[in-house]
Amino acid sequence: MTAQRIDARRRWPWLLSNAGILTVTVIVAGLGITALVVMLLIARHAPDTERAKLLIEALKYGLGFFAAAGAVAALLVAVRRQLLAENAHDLSERNHQLALQAQAHTETDAAERRVTDLYTKAVEQLGSADAAVRLGGLYALERVAQNNPTQRQTIVNVFCAYLRMPYTPPATTTPAAAGPVTELPLPYAGPTASRDPRQELQVRLTAQRILATHLTLPADVTSEQAGTLTPTAGQPFWPGLDLDLTEAQLINWNLSRGHLRHADFTSATFTGDAWFSEATFSGDARFGEATFSGTAQFGKAAFSGVAWFSEAAFSGDARFSEAAFSSTAWFIATTFSGEAWFVGAAFSDDAWFNRAAFTATARFNKVTFSDARFNKVTFTGDAWFADAAFYCTAQFGGAAFTGAALFTTATFIGAGWFGEATFTGDRLVMAEARVALHEDRTDAWPPGWRVAPVPTDGWGRLVEEAPPSISG
Repeated sequence: MTAQRIDARRRWPWLLSNAGILTVTVIVAGLGITALVVMLLIARHAPDTERAKLLIEALKYGLGFFAAAGAVAALLVAVRRQLLAENAHDLSERNHQLALQAQAHTETDAAERRVTDLYTKAVEQLGSADAAVRLGGLYALERVAQNNPTQRQTIVNVFCAYLRMPYTPPATTTPAAAGPVTELPLPYAGPTASRDPRQELQVRLTAQRILATHLTLPADVTSEQAGTLTPTAGQPFWPGLDLDLTEAQLINWNLSRGHLRHADFTSATFTGDAWFSEATFSGDARFGEATFSGTAQFGKAAFSGVAWFSEAAFSGDARFSEAAFSSTAWFIATTFSGEAWFVGAAFSDDAWFNRAAFTATARFNKVTFSDARFNKVTFTGDAWFADAAFYCTAQFGGAAFTGAALFTTATFIGAGWFGEATFTGDRLVMAEARVALHEDRTDAWPPGWRVAPVPTDGWGRLVEEAPPSISG
């Protein structure tokens, strides 16, 4: 239905009616009769020589008006017929569109009911005491999520909720995980809720593997491209999803090259190794109070939002080499019992390690810091900050260095603050560390060290003061 036809019907509804057509015809005919009478009157009083000519003209004009009246009536009738035909076509087309919409709604409702039915049955299977039935429920949910992208976050939430359920692993197990297989000594408190812990372990490992399969970037997709992907049924990778695994019991967790939006692992327990190598967190990543019993791999991980590791406990090595922290990184009161590797990491915002405890070697070589805070940190092993760059403040107030403290060739553009720091290890090396010379510096260097200006390049060098000579 065109706008012109709509306007014609709205502006001239009466004109195209029977009464309107008759009225217009009568008016035109009346005008013709009036003109004829006028012409006849003129002819009656005209001279005899012109009277015949005027009578013929009057007859001609009269017949013309009557013909015009008929033509107008015929035109209006034709216009009405055309509009009626178009109305009928538009009505038919509208009815057809309504029928198509009704069919589409019916199909959508049927599809949603089918998805809801499959989802409900699969969730019910997860409550079964039979491990095989629970496994079937997991795979059924995976299939529903794969075929229905809009349902993926909901189904991922179900997987996370299942993994958050209380669970006591068997006493000794060797899970078939994607990472290195290790023997895991675990406490055993007997079957829980009639479920065999060994069978339940396989169910949980399956849930972890399904999540990892769909949250891991394909080899041909970069993390930048992942943010622009549109979820489709044909793409096994599920972009733009959140994970909530608060207090979950995770065993040999592997999400290398994983791509998540927000991730919450607060108070989670990672038994065995935890793999997050090259993972991308486009939102906040929360690992506060999490426990890592094995090696924690975060090498080359990218944290776009806030990274929370405060009060986390790393029993094995913690590897964050070349990780990128775009927002604030919180490691307050974090415990590192194994080696801590941050070699080549980049902290673009605040890096808070206040009150953290490093029992073994802490390696911060070649790390770039925007604002580094290591106040009251305990370094029991060696602390390596060689080639590190501190672009803002480097705060080590009250830190305790029991092992060697190595700041060789480090760069201090902002203030270096070591007030009340203690060095009881065998070595404190700050030789060749560079200091940007500017008037508003407020530094507190370790005892025995001072800045020696180098006028040629505008930088200073940290040098160790010679101990006072003993005379006599």
